[in-house]
Amino acid sequence: MSVKQTDQSGKIISSEYAGCILDALGKHPYIFIFLICIILNPFYLGQITNAPQNSLIFSVFLLSALIVSLIVRAGVCGIFDKKESAVLSAVSVIIIFLLSALYTKSQYKGLWIIASGSFFLCVFCWLLKNKINKQKVYSLMIIGLSFIQKFHYVLYTTIYERQHDAGSFDGGSGHAGYIGYLLSNHMLPDFDVRDVWQFSHPPLHHTISALWIGLSEKIFGISPEAAQESIQTLTLFYAMAIIITSYRILRYFRVNGAALYIPLAVIAFHPSFTMFSGSINNDVLSVAFMTGAVYCTLRWYDDQSMKNIIKIAICTGLGMMTKLSAALCAPPIAIVFLVIFIKKFRTDAKKLTGQFISFAAVCVPLGLWFEIKNYIAYGIPITYVNKLDKNIMQYIGDQSYISRITDFSAASFNSVFEQWLSADENGIQYGYNEHNPLIALLKNSIFGEYINENALCNNVLIIYVCRILFWTAVILAAFALISMIIMCFRKCRMKSLLKVFFISFYTIMIANFYKMAADYPFTCTLNFRYITPTVITGALFTGLLIQTLTDTKARSLKAVVISLSVLTVLFAAASVLVFTVVVYPEPDH
Repeated sequence: MSVKQTDQSGKIISSEYAGCILDALGKHPYIFIFLICIILNPFYLGQITNAPQNSLIFSVFLLSALIVSLIVRAGVCGIFDKKESAVLSAVSVIIIFLLSALYTKSQYKGLWIIASGSFFLCVFCWLLKNKINKQKVYSLMIIGLSFIQKFHYVLYTTIYERQHDAGSFDGGSGHAGYIGYLLSNHMLPDFDVRDVWQFSHPPLHHTISALWIGLSEKIFGISPEAAQESIQTLTLFYAMAIIITSYRILRYFRVNGAALYIPLAVIAFHPSFTMFSGSINNDVLSVAFMTGAVYCTLRWYDDQSMKNIIKIAICTGLGMMTKLSAALCAPPIAIVFLVIFIKKFRTDAKKLTGQFISFAAVCVPLGLWFEIKNYIAYGIPITYVNKLDKNIMQYIGDQSYISRITDFSAASFNSVFEQWLSADENGIQYGYNEHNPLIALLKNSIFGEYINENALCNNVLIIYVCRILFWTAVILAAFALISMIIMCFRKCRMKSLLKVFFISFYTIMIANFYKMAADYPFTCTLNFRYITPTVITGALFTGLLIQTLTDTKARSLKAVVISLSVLTVLFAAASVLVFTVVVYPEPDH
């Protein structure tokens, strides 16, 4: 269909143009989401309070131009005549200026951003949608709404709120201190990194962040405080890269309809990735590379080329250069390598051997050079982990490991928030430390360490929503685990070797987590951020089960899809509501 014919049919965006836009987004999604983050950065610099004074008027003129251009385009397509187009354009501009006046007086400007962003996203998707591309458009809407939620979270989350091991930029320790050290000294630590808290981590994330701050200050003249806050533009991009790669993994297995939308929505609105978007430590970038390594392994499985195996090596190596625990994806990848090598030994042994040597030549130096340097210079073990003092209140080693992992008492579920032992002003202790790894995972995967009744100002309604969010998450997680077990033994769109790949990836992460719980008996160790890729694995198998039921036209399909759809909508809506409310200060402050 030609553009002219499409215009005459009354479509503002022709099917041809819509296809081109979606194809471009599909081929270069990381570039597009990075450009969006970069374009938005000057308007907020990591915090709503850093927004330049002229950002509002610039946004108003930009939105006005966009809407007027759409109305003019509608006129060209014959939807409006010239007079109607002129009137609608004038009215639209007036409404935008009136709304901007209300926006400036609003106490909760972020809600306006969520509403306007969601509105324009829905309009954009509506303009693109047709019978052929509706699945792509619906997926785009899910990912886009997820971005709006995460952007709002970043807007109202400072680099010192709900962070893990951040420290401060001028404090000399923690992840922020590490970034500050690299920024000030323009060199890696030339001392025993065990002497400074969190400096033992490999430096990729911290180096990128230091370069970002340096460019912001030196080139663009941004104040140090605003430049530091704007690191969250990077972490927002990393979090969205995880969502995009997850979508690609789902589509690799050709799941369609509900089998795509349900797992994608669970991943897109999962609180762990929302919290990642505002966290300035190295977790989110390492998970982004791990997810990338998984996807690249799928591509190599289809096409054992040097290009594809180098992509795996780069993702794995850079993940380890960000955080050494990214090496957890290496054993499952090695299983795929080994099985393919055995299967194709007679025909492709030489080619595959060369690829494996190249993989090691790229991955090992990238992933381990920092640890090897520290081992040679200071005798620091390759797998060194910062140790905590047993005298701190969160120590749980006074209980046996067996008693901790088997304690599922009902009292543990009196609150859906993770529990920490505390002390009042007189030093009298109250509460308890979360000690069961599984219960701790379920709680902090949704609320982290810092969201609880106090953080929500004891708002009864929101706490009730938190309970809904928690229990829907538990049910969805249980269903994902059941799906994994069923799909292990049932024929589906995932080949047997790839089942082994994903199950081993999941099992290794869980096993490593329980080993950490034994070796480092502290409540902070029982944190879901160490195994966030399990969300993607579980969601994938949920989609595969739904797709299998669809393919076999099982009678249970309708009930399963309806139930999961309701749970997923509740989960996503509750997640958005909780993480919208939690970022606002108390009403009387």
